[in-house]
Amino acid sequence: MAMRKNIFLFLLCLFTLPLFGEGVDVEKIPAHRLITFPGGRQVKAEIADTPEARAKGLMFRDSLPADKGMLFIFQQAAPHRFWMKNCKFPIDIIWMNDSKEIIYLSENTPPCQSDPCPPYGPMSGKALYVLEVVSGFAQKEKLKPGMKVQF
Repeated sequence: MAMRKNIFLFLLCLFTLPLFGEGVDVEKIPAHRLITFPGGRQVKAEIADTPEARAKGLMFRDSLPADKGMLFIFQQAAPHRFWMKNCKFPIDIIWMNDSKEIIYLSENTPPCQSDPCPPYGPMSGKALYVLEVVSGFAQKEKLKPGMKVQF
């Protein structure tokens, strides 16, 4: 009986230890959020919540499916201006405050063609979240500042 208990405890530790120790590379676990817009349309957004993920964004990708996006989550609300360096396609960028209310939109934001890349975003305002989606999404969904999204 003691032998079975020891084997059980060993196996339990073997399978649960990586969840709490250094064995799991959290950055390799894809994190997504389902975002629902006022019209009911949903987008599955990849999360960019570290400085590295936010800096990389959608760089070097060839496209973005219509039902996907990238959600940037910041530690503090601020204007959070974006640029399109090393991006290959235009996108819509949606800035939201801590209540998930749209405070600014940049539609059909073009890729950067030469340095220095122009920044996009509000000159003021307190965005805590920024969502990048396929170009034309905001127009198709009739998005406007003041509308709220859910996630």
